[in-house]
Amino acid sequence: MPAIFFRPRSLLQLVVISFVLVIAPLGALLVNAMQALESVSMKSRMVTLQIVSLAKSSQSLPEIVLDMEHAARQYQVLGNPKLKGIFQLTEVSFTSELNNICNSELSQQFSAVCNRIKVMSKALIETLSSAPYDSITYENTLIGFDLFTKHTQQLVQQIQRLIEQRSERLAEDAEKVKSQLLWQGISLVPLSIIMSVLFTFLIIRPIQRLEKIIQELGSGQAPLEFQVHGPKELNNLGEKLHWLQTRLLALEQRKLQLIRQMSHELKTPLASLREGADLLGEELLGQLNDSQREVVEILQDKGLQLQRIIENLLDYNALKYQRGILASHFDLRKLVDDVLHEYRLDIQKKHLYYCLDGESQSLFADQVKLRTLLSNLISNAIYYSTPPARMWISWQADDNNLTLQIANHGIAIPCEDRERIFLPFEQGNQPRMGSIKGSGIGLSLALECALLHGGTLQLGKHPLAEICFQLQLPLLALPSASRDNVTSQRTIAKLSAVELSTDTMDTDTNNTQPVSQPTRMEGL
Repeated sequence: MPAIFFRPRSLLQLVVISFVLVIAPLGALLVNAMQALESVSMKSRMVTLQIVSLAKSSQSLPEIVLDMEHAARQYQVLGNPKLKGIFQLTEVSFTSELNNICNSELSQQFSAVCNRIKVMSKALIETLSSAPYDSITYENTLIGFDLFTKHTQQLVQQIQRLIEQRSERLAEDAEKVKSQLLWQGISLVPLSIIMSVLFTFLIIRPIQRLEKIIQELGSGQAPLEFQVHGPKELNNLGEKLHWLQTRLLALEQRKLQLIRQMSHELKTPLASLREGADLLGEELLGQLNDSQREVVEILQDKGLQLQRIIENLLDYNALKYQRGILASHFDLRKLVDDVLHEYRLDIQKKHLYYCLDGESQSLFADQVKLRTLLSNLISNAIYYSTPPARMWISWQADDNNLTLQIANHGIAIPCEDRERIFLPFEQGNQPRMGSIKGSGIGLSLALECALLHGGTLQLGKHPLAEICFQLQLPLLALPSASRDNVTSQRTIAKLSAVELSTDTMDTDTNNTQPVSQPTRMEGL
């Protein structure tokens, strides 16, 4: 496990630190953006007020100059003192607007023109105010209005250029702030993303480690270590899982020991009961009437069922410690016939018809385990068949694998139970046909046998049946006979439940397609 340079004491501390460090760059970016926008906004507001004031004064200045000239000329022509008063009032307005322009903070660029206009306007106004309206001096002074107006227009043009420059500078400043914010975002947002990914990793990694430990415990494997390398709460949870594993192992040992003891203790009295029932059935102790013979057959039947359940428990217990197979050379068809003969009484009671479809196949496998597998699948097909009771057993082999299907009429297994029925001691809600309830390990035991051979056992599809189990096994190399010597005689047996070899029924042979139709079944 790599060294951890940052290991917070608690999960809450890790979450708080990660939240603060992820938000910090974004918060800094937000504060900086607000400050930059505030600065640009204030600067823009001030410059806008100055520009508006200058624009207003510059627009009224030529009109005032024109009014001054008109009033002076009218006074020259008419000599009316009221016109001289109008001239003086207009001069006051001109002086006020000119002072607003020349005293502005932006007047540095046109201060020379302002000073020139001030000197010219002062001399012009003083001369016109003191000289008689009909004098040559007054006439010559009026001629100076043209130059005065020209300088005024020049001032207005400079103010317009200044306004345009200021507007462009504001736009440049805004673009500059925008560019700065963009680059800050490009640098800080990835930093926040990196921080969030880092802290997500620090939070998720111990949780994934816990998930892996739980999966290993659930699959029966012993985790190599229980250290989580994370916050204190998750480390404590890892220690609790270690304690849980110890407890589960102890309980598993006690459970297996209990199963082994109970199975052996049950087999002894059950053997005596079966032996007594067989003696009665053979009428060694006296002849039986029909009622007594029926009771003896019931005893034999139930005793055989109990023996199978006990043998399943013992086989399940043995498979916990045995992970290998004892392969031998045998014929699959003969093995299927032997298992069917073992269930002949159950087949007769259920009035079950079955169909065998497959070539005579020589196998090199563990005959005992394969017999256990077939026994559990066939018993499932028998006990969970619904009228009319029908069962199909088929197999076929290619160069590498053997595929075997056992199908029957029954209630379809729902999708949510497709995997659960293969778990040990798990049973569905469908009632088992018979007075003795199964132990729930039949399908689990069959799956273990298939896995020991390197094969698979799963739900399959059959065109005539609602329930179908499909077994696929790799063909092992035969040590004493090649596959060329294996007979290939095609046999299809359609047998009645009573004679197992005489009565026939018309059915189609099944196929070996993968699962498509959900089914429902309990394990034995």
